[in-house]
Amino acid sequence: MAVSEKLKALVDQMPSPDGRGMFTENIDKEKTDKAIALIHEGGRENIEGLIEMLGEPGTKENVKPHYALHCLANHVLVMRDENARRQLSETVAAKLSGDLPPHTRIFLCQTLQWAGRKEATQALGKLLLDEQLAEPASMALTAIRDGAAEQFRAALPQATGKCRLNIVQGLGAVEDRQSADALRQAMGDSDREVRIAAGWGLSRMGDAGSVDVLLKAADCEPGWERIQATKHCMVLAERLSAGGKPELAAKIYKHLWDTRTSGSEKYIRDAAGKALGVL
Repeated sequence: MAVSEKLKALVDQMPSPDGRGMFTENIDKEKTDKAIALIHEGGRENIEGLIEMLGEPGTKENVKPHYALHCLANHVLVMRDENARRQLSETVAAKLSGDLPPHTRIFLCQTLQWAGRKEATQALGKLLLDEQLAEPASMALTAIRDGAAEQFRAALPQATGKCRLNIVQGLGAVEDRQSADALRQAMGDSDREVRIAAGWGLSRMGDAGSVDVLLKAADCEPGWERIQATKHCMVLAERLSAGGKPELAAKIYKHLWDTRTSGSEKYIRDAAGKALGVL
């Protein structure tokens, strides 16, 4: 699309970074705020124009439109105008499926992480199987939460590598209890980081059906995974106790009390013993 000269002139009023690339001085806030308000008045066309103007990160061409779009997202949030926020979110989300370069789409995901809501989740979900975009899309979905779990669930069966890890982390972050079975299956993944992420998610959910699988994971060989899996057991026990399932919490503490007998794991045994009331 052709960017209007009026929009270009307004974007040119954004501050320039200093020699370190920082916006720490020479900022005329009144001038900037006025320009952003005028950009906002241009509606969807100006939002699309800003996106069109974005360049490669670190380039002179990118600095001012990048700054302007970020400020515009803040502007609609500060205004508390839901229609304006939704328009910005929908316009940005629509651009995610286009032929924009990955670095631009990453920035758009970051914008939706800040200003997006449920209306943006479907567009973000389509990026979850893209190695370059899975992480920023997952972060945006996690921040939005409402409607995120459905997108993570739909993408998980086809996901591999980095995409799979981000999705598993996302399911844990939004505490999607409908995904407990899938996360228990992920506890057997060949990727250590996926296993750890799955255990983290199950512990956060306080999933009563995951006691045995988390205890089994915690009995792996000494090292990072054992440390993390043991922590997950402790978190799960706390959640179960708080959720009215003290007998399951006690099962976890008893196992840790019986198995953490080496000097390096004494702190775990002591914590389990205190929870059991034997110390």
